[in-house]
Amino acid sequence: MIFTELTHAEFTKFERRAKLGNFFQSVPRALLRERMGFTTYLVGVKDDHKVLAAALIVERSDHEAWIQLGPIMDYDDSALLDFFLVEVKKYAAAHHFVSLEIFPPLVLRTHRADGSVIDEYDRAVIFDAFQRHGFVHEGFTTEVENKANRWMFVKDLSEIHTLRDAELTMNASTRKKLHKTARELDIHVLQDKSELAEWRTALLDSNNRNGIPTRDVKYFEDLWDAFGDEVVFVEARMKDSGELVSSEVDIFHPNEMVAFVAGTVEKNKHCNGSTAIKGWNIEECLRRGQTRMNLYGMKGDFSPQNPLLYFKSGLGGFTEEYIGGFRIVLNRIAFLKNKIKRRFL
Repeated sequence: MIFTELTHAEFTKFERRAKLGNFFQSVPRALLRERMGFTTYLVGVKDDHKVLAAALIVERSDHEAWIQLGPIMDYDDSALLDFFLVEVKKYAAAHHFVSLEIFPPLVLRTHRADGSVIDEYDRAVIFDAFQRHGFVHEGFTTEVENKANRWMFVKDLSEIHTLRDAELTMNASTRKKLHKTARELDIHVLQDKSELAEWRTALLDSNNRNGIPTRDVKYFEDLWDAFGDEVVFVEARMKDSGELVSSEVDIFHPNEMVAFVAGTVEKNKHCNGSTAIKGWNIEECLRRGQTRMNLYGMKGDFSPQNPLLYFKSGLGGFTEEYIGGFRIVLNRIAFLKNKIKRRFL
């Protein structure tokens, strides 16, 4: 086996066919990150010219780097995992990374809406491998995180063939809202980047409510360019006035549809635009042959006070709890300096 850099074509061919392939570990994601000012590396493991593992490494200007929901590989192959971890540490040192974080795309547990466990997976071998190679687990976090969410809500569409089938898996309140929005709202798919400025206003309202920043229009233009036909910007508008209610951007990766970013105009929250868009999501997934709808990140909080969980669970589905992140610090002095600098920014 050899550890090597991969071409765009090699990376894409492997990632798109892999069971654990995802849009965070993709060439379009690398192109987007590069437009955002990050440095990216496409690396992997080959054996007799066959790709066995692939990872997109993203490096910040402070030389801290991470692999988000990767590497893509067969994690049951312990020899391959050991080889990857040994070689990626050498690669990181050669490129003068201050630290490297790895967030494997492995589910630890699945949960019902009340938090009870549906399935649990023994990942002891994975924890042991990372520990042996000097990585430290970053904990079983419960907050929504920028680098790699540990909690995601998923709806399985493999046995669903129509929107009516999907409605039968929803709770009564969500079905009622979906029928109401069908009468009152129109769904519009953006056809031109000039529409993004108004589309973004719904995100601004939601993020202002939650006290978090919103990406500028250029970010969404770059997202549009990087992902091409696999990204869809969609919005719900009032039928009578054409007024914007809700906006969302979806990524249609071969393995799943990801509802990546969404928001609702504050004064139009009562119109249930997000529910209308979720109905469109389901129909579009069925049209494209997608069997997994990933409603993306959320808190690991199963209390009644978690409104996002309440909304998503009404659609039917379950929460995936991922294994979390592992970090190795390669330059402790520089790492501490970075940490102090961020504290005072």
